[in-house]
Amino acid sequence: MGDDGRRAGPARPFYERVNQERIKRGWTQLKLAEQSGVDRATIHRMRAAKPQPDTVFALAATLGVDRDEALRLAGLVPGRVGGQGESLPALAEDPEIEELLAKLPARRRAILEQFRDSERDRVRRLQEQAEAEAAEAGRRFKELVRIEVEESE
Repeated sequence: MGDDGRRAGPARPFYERVNQERIKRGWTQLKLAEQSGVDRATIHRMRAAKPQPDTVFALAATLGVDRDEALRLAGLVPGRVGGQGESLPALAEDPEIEELLAKLPARRRAILEQFRDSERDRVRRLQEQAEAEAAEAGRRFKELVRIEVEESE
């Protein structure tokens, strides 16, 4: 439960980060809404519900929060490969691989472990890029639908 007696939503960490950044700047909630173009009620609802990616991007840009971090905090990005979330089986900690690595001299083992770490980082970057592109595609599609609706009215 949150401090207000209600269950905290999946975007609560992002909501709290937004408030921290807002307070650092000495902004009121109204000022944040004006600066970001996001309605105050929408910002407030993030305590209990997932926001739309457009909302997260607008607030992140206004407050200088990294987009990928903002998406993670808002609960819009699944676990990271090789990070705290799910891992790809080939890059996950595998007991058989660990056993084989243990048989190698320390220097050779360190080289292979470094390679595995660099591959995890590469896959993580690819995943983040794909997620950012998917969010952008969603934003463009939403805009296209808005235009179509306006033209049909």
